[in-house]
Amino acid sequence: MFKFKQFTIHQDRTAMKVGTDGVLLGAWAPITSTATKVLDIGTGTGLIALMLAQRLLKCNAYSNFEIDAIDIDQLSIEQATENIKNSPFASRIKTHFKSLQEYSPSEKYDAIVCNPPYFVASLKCPDASRTQARHTDSLSFDELLQHSSRLIKEAGSLSVILPINEGNTLINLAPQYGFRLKEKVEVHPTPTSEPKRLLIHLIKSNNQSIENIKSSLTIEISRHQYTPEYIALTREFYLKMK
Repeated sequence: MFKFKQFTIHQDRTAMKVGTDGVLLGAWAPITSTATKVLDIGTGTGLIALMLAQRLLKCNAYSNFEIDAIDIDQLSIEQATENIKNSPFASRIKTHFKSLQEYSPSEKYDAIVCNPPYFVASLKCPDASRTQARHTDSLSFDELLQHSSRLIKEAGSLSVILPINEGNTLINLAPQYGFRLKEKVEVHPTPTSEPKRLLIHLIKSNNQSIENIKSSLTIEISRHQYTPEYIALTREFYLKMK
């Protein structure tokens, strides 16, 4: 169990647990207060969907927004559904036991977020659910971009977090599916370490001259001593962040 300021995540039945990647994406993903339809792909515990609901409600308490959260793992969807039901945001989030490839909602989305599987060719875990959550067998980068493009409105945003090499691969593929890079953030574990993750913000647009922003974020100064920028990003969620 993992307690946040406004909700609690139970994670005993889901393959992927609460981690820094999910928290980073949920806190950082560029979601505007005017967004009314948001999709969380591969929701797992429901963490990112809950974080986005908290952020959107703070931006505009009267906004009529809806978040759809999908996953192909039945135990994950069951756990996410329970976590959401027991949160203050239950009326704002709907869960769906569906793959992205077969998901066909009636409306398109203003924003899509995904903490996608990224191991393309590595040793498989004996736990099938964990393998499914971590390897691209179930959702390739091409499929992620293709179906996100199908489901998103023009000028809508797709936000993901990936390791550096995989993130750059996704960025290079994005124009084939009508996406342009708007922003990328290199995430460093410490000030002296190489970046380990990329936070990526893509826009659905045919405009090839979109200016993109490149920046960096460092998580820790030393063990369990967080940087001011990381504290500022996550303080609305973590209990111990003041």
